[in-house]
Amino acid sequence: MTTPHRAGQAPPTQHRELTAADVGTVVTRHGIQTVEPLIRPYLRHTPVITVDRADFGLAPGPLVLKLEQLQHAGSFKARGAFANLLLRDMPAAGVVAASGGNHGAAVAFAARALGIPARIYVPHVSSPAKIARIRGYGADLVVAGSIYSDALAASQEWAADSGALRVHAYDQAETMLGAGTLGLELADQARAATQVLASVGGGGLLAGVAAWYAGRAQVVGVEPEGAPTLTAAMRAGRPVDAAAGSIAVDSLAPRRVGELTFAIIRQNAAQVLLVDDEAIAATQRLLWETLRVVAEPGGCAALAALVSGRCEPAPGETVAVVISGANTTAVDFGPRAGSANA
Repeated sequence: MTTPHRAGQAPPTQHRELTAADVGTVVTRHGIQTVEPLIRPYLRHTPVITVDRADFGLAPGPLVLKLEQLQHAGSFKARGAFANLLLRDMPAAGVVAASGGNHGAAVAFAARALGIPARIYVPHVSSPAKIARIRGYGADLVVAGSIYSDALAASQEWAADSGALRVHAYDQAETMLGAGTLGLELADQARAATQVLASVGGGGLLAGVAAWYAGRAQVVGVEPEGAPTLTAAMRAGRPVDAAAGSIAVDSLAPRRVGELTFAIIRQNAAQVLLVDDEAIAATQRLLWETLRVVAEPGGCAALAALVSGRCEPAPGETVAVVISGANTTAVDFGPRAGSANA
């Protein structure tokens, strides 16, 4: 691994490239505790709201929602972005990242906050809201390829030519350590929770949260049926290519789960469930209608497991769900007929 970006702040990572065999010695509760105070000044401590599952038409019971869509750049990705930029040596060329949108926005935001040049690659499926946010943060934006893996390949080619630091969206120790700070917060905010649900794309969020809980609660990943990256890896015993099509394709469809993230997920015994696009879309509407909370499809997948009945908690069991991803045009605040601006 690399030396720290800030003098006097020793990173919890090792000075070499990690493999799936040894990443578990770095992405740990201790590692997360060490990273948290370093990135804390740059992040929001996002709130939780506790409701009754009956509000969503389910059997009664406590439901804690971690509202991470209120984080800087609209998702939990800001945590991993700052961890990377603060823990790793920074070349003159700055950073480069590939993303469906949320990771790119987070890296662009963190780079602007720290005065670092950033180039972000996104595929054509990235939503207009995410593209606009990346551009708004001042990053050099490149649209390349039809899906995330295409954008990733283009970003890697540019990194090799430019010397820019690659900031992986999920398969990087620092990325997972940053994501793990969400678990640290949530465990304190929802101490009675015995089950924690989080959406899965490449697995960085689930890996970080699972590393923090480390068996102290049941951690469950939820992914779309059209993009079963973790499910396919669990069945094969290793990361393999999976389908990459879903209503949440711009955030939860990277083709395959990460090698490092998969190792952490298995080490901490996290589980996985699948939900269909209809359930995700219905949950997105229900979240707005019930709580006036707006989240993109990828940010609703975990809650969809409850709403659709794929996850059935025991009566009275406290369940915590991560809601993350607000980079969407689901709510239109444009001028209306009869308004002063019409």
